[in-house]
Amino acid sequence: MRSSPRRRWRRNSSSSTTSTSKSTNAQDDQSGGEIVVTGSILRRTDTETPSPVTVLSAETLEQRGVNTVAEALQRLSANGSGTISEGWNNGNNFAAGANAVSLRGLTVQKTLTIFDGMRMAPYPLADDGHRNFVDLSTVPDAIIDRIEVLKDGASSTYGADAVAGVVNVITKKEVKGIHANASAGISSRGDGGEQRFDLTLGHGDLEEQGFNVYINGFYRKNDEIWARDRQYPFGSGDNSAICEPGTPATGLTTGCMPIATRWYQFGVNRNGTLGGSTISVNPLVAAGTAAGGRTGEYQLLNSDCGAFGLSPITLPNSARQLNTAGTLYSWAPNQCTGDLRKLYGTVRPSTERYGFATRATIKVGDNAEAYITGNYMHVNTYSQLTPAAFNNQTPPPGPVTLNPIVLPVYVCAAGVATINPATGVNTSTGCSAANGTLNPNNPFAAAGTVALLRGRYDRPQTVETNARSLRGAAGIRGSFGENNDWNYNVEFTASQVELSRISQNYLIPQRLADVIATGAYNFVNPWLNTQAVRDYVAPTSIKRSTSDLWQVNATLGRALFELPGGPLQAAVGASYRHEAINDASANAENLAHPYDRYYTINAVGAIGSRNIKSAFYEISAPIVKELELSASGRYDDYSSGQTNFSPKFGAKLKPIEQILLRGTWSKGFRIPSFNEAYGLPTTGYTTLSINCTTYAAFCASHGNNTYVTGQYSLGRTSVGNPALAPEKSTSWTAGAVFEPIRNLSFTIDYFNIKVKDVIGNISAADQDAALAAYLNSGATTAVPGVVVVPGTADAQFPAARPLPGFIQFSFQNADEERVQGIDLGFEFRHDFGGVKLYSSFDSSYLIKYEVLRQDGSVERYDGSLSPCDYTSCSGSPKWRGSWQNTLSMGGFSLTGTVYYTGGYSLGSVDYGGNRGTSAADCRANIGHSVVTYQNGNPVLCKVGAQWNADLSASYRVNDNFMIYVNALNFLDIKPKFDPSAAYSIFNYNPSWAQANVVGRYFRVGTRIDF
Repeated sequence: MRSSPRRRWRRNSSSSTTSTSKSTNAQDDQSGGEIVVTGSILRRTDTETPSPVTVLSAETLEQRGVNTVAEALQRLSANGSGTISEGWNNGNNFAAGANAVSLRGLTVQKTLTIFDGMRMAPYPLADDGHRNFVDLSTVPDAIIDRIEVLKDGASSTYGADAVAGVVNVITKKEVKGIHANASAGISSRGDGGEQRFDLTLGHGDLEEQGFNVYINGFYRKNDEIWARDRQYPFGSGDNSAICEPGTPATGLTTGCMPIATRWYQFGVNRNGTLGGSTISVNPLVAAGTAAGGRTGEYQLLNSDCGAFGLSPITLPNSARQLNTAGTLYSWAPNQCTGDLRKLYGTVRPSTERYGFATRATIKVGDNAEAYITGNYMHVNTYSQLTPAAFNNQTPPPGPVTLNPIVLPVYVCAAGVATINPATGVNTSTGCSAANGTLNPNNPFAAAGTVALLRGRYDRPQTVETNARSLRGAAGIRGSFGENNDWNYNVEFTASQVELSRISQNYLIPQRLADVIATGAYNFVNPWLNTQAVRDYVAPTSIKRSTSDLWQVNATLGRALFELPGGPLQAAVGASYRHEAINDASANAENLAHPYDRYYTINAVGAIGSRNIKSAFYEISAPIVKELELSASGRYDDYSSGQTNFSPKFGAKLKPIEQILLRGTWSKGFRIPSFNEAYGLPTTGYTTLSINCTTYAAFCASHGNNTYVTGQYSLGRTSVGNPALAPEKSTSWTAGAVFEPIRNLSFTIDYFNIKVKDVIGNISAADQDAALAAYLNSGATTAVPGVVVVPGTADAQFPAARPLPGFIQFSFQNADEERVQGIDLGFEFRHDFGGVKLYSSFDSSYLIKYEVLRQDGSVERYDGSLSPCDYTSCSGSPKWRGSWQNTLSMGGFSLTGTVYYTGGYSLGSVDYGGNRGTSAADCRANIGHSVVTYQNGNPVLCKVGAQWNADLSASYRVNDNFMIYVNALNFLDIKPKFDPSAAYSIFNYNPSWAQANVVGRYFRVGTRIDF
């Protein structure tokens, strides 16, 4: 009788389900059913260990309709704050194009991701400019056998960064025959198309013929989803239709939200004041002076709004903004209005992935097995942002401003531009009536008057990434000795990630000033500009970065002697690893020509390498049949000067067959990343607002206009510190597995993690103090080690002190993190006589997440929008969970899976807020991520729980052919409105609500096996 082709995918474990209590690793022995469990170097015959492990098998992911490693791990209950999901890949993040998980919410840098038990080169661009991580997109999904998630500290086995846990992505060991999978998907809105195809060919029977070799090819394409194709308010930059209950639908009122400046231009708020940005896609000009003083209103340079994709609007006088003297309006009544979110915003970027993988495994004699494997993966992403502003500021180091911009009376080919760093005003010289012409961009030129320019480039900024990942590994494992009582394992791996980040339509201020002086750029009809002119003023930036890693690892073990519960086992090992990053800045400091740098392209970068020598051991002692004790330890020596010893102890007690008690205690560490140690100045942006009651004088100097009453973007610039020490962690877990009857089990595990010498940015107290000093008096160095840099001037009140533009500091070992929580789960299987039921529940509850600052203050994050500094204000929900139910009958299978993420307070604790949700707490959080209606009342104090539900069905027609259908988010549950998360960019939380904003999504596919 022929075996089913479905069984020709040889798995490296006896488990093929989602489990919270059992685990296996790819390192099978050839006899006796021995395995090596993730987080251990010992071979054993049972899979129950003292540490909690979740296993996501390929079968489980198939049942759920999950077809990528990244998606599977993003939905894991233990994945917490700081995760890098698809929702962030819209040009707004540092590590564009990448995906990573953050176990226990301790950031992606404290979760170690490995492939088949060995390390992988990290993504060359660091998250938020300082956290290195491994991209989950670097292994073809079709050859994944299972994913094992060790939810416990594991530095005693793997070394640095395994503080919160380990993700071990395990590939298939053996494939026989031909296997093809093709699918296509589309959202219920008719967008976001997906095409996927993979083909795997395998030959050889490892057991019978002593060898197996397979090769896999893979292609996947996901089309972009535009924000304009999603319902209000997620596809719009105008929040003025969101009002307090009872607010009249028409007429002037202060009971509605203001129109924010990020995604809209020239709107009118419900109270009649000006809303949105005044930096228009169609340029504005005003009569002025050579020194930058304004003598007239800003008016349209080209009144054809439609040519720019905008609409005409007549501003009421209440929205035209008078100067201090009340004699001059800022804006002419006729302007162009536009929703920039609808014009340019994306919900999901375009993504293309393709690659191949191969593996050969051969038995060497009777007692050994060798393998060699390699894979190539290419990932391309494309996203866009709003067009760049002409009036702007370069990022640190050495930020300079070009604002206001002066258009001269005469232009000529000999025109020369200079910019005064003290005032930010450009001067054009070299042209006159004798050798030039009247400036066609200046409507006041005939009167001999210069013009002030205000506007944007006519094309959106775009970010394209191309990541090429190469990985190879080889090894041999086996046994020797009189009774084969010695076992060994020797492995080598090498990997490289090469990344190109292509940024287009980013302006360089000096070049902008140059074309102003010569008249080479057409501001009136910008679509007439030649490509040569565009290439000069906004040259394409191509940043190429690489990361490299190679590692050799060897272990030797044996059973030493018998104890009442079984053999006492011991193993020792050694490892040598080299890792390097070459990530030069795409916008480095230019002391000689500070204006010859890009606006807004970050100066982030790091270059460095190090070698690591390690030695480790592990002992397992089954004292009696019911009690097993374990101990392990690892010593790591870094060429950069750091050393660390990481011990771990575990215990497993099974007093009766139905109950297993387990617990661990361990020490761990995280090595400073290359960016933290050697990084160039790196700027991340947060959204804040001014409390005009506290800073009444500052607001009054701006006439209490939207420049100071609306939200503003503050750049937080960090600098590398080579003197950093490793972060040190102490972890312990305690749990139980209860199996009252066959095929029914319950698990509960408590976790507690404390991390000292946390490498961090500026504290909330220091930031508040520095900003307060600046707003009150203009002091820029009031806090030691912190520098405040003024931002761009207010167009209505240019002489008033600007908003803070940047706050600069260096990384320090300063704080202590404390995280504790509980994991709960159950599994149930039953055969009802032809109908089989499988039910699996997995959840994680965050009891406490707090940071003890160096000054003794405590910031508690659980249940809040914090830590914003590590999560871009995506929050730390108290609860996350999933529940899968699968019914199967013959060749038919139906699976429903529900995902849950708990709600949270909208206060950003690390930016000076609190985690409370009372009315008083909420008001205290205004300006600390909580946003307000125009009357000053908070819009939202907390966000409720986010649900999602998927439905998948498959039918195996025969041994060779299967069809399947996925309905993701089949209830079309909408994302929770969240005006504070992600620095108020999206109106929803991209970490927890990405599937919801995509909406109902259908996928149809087929599998063919021969």
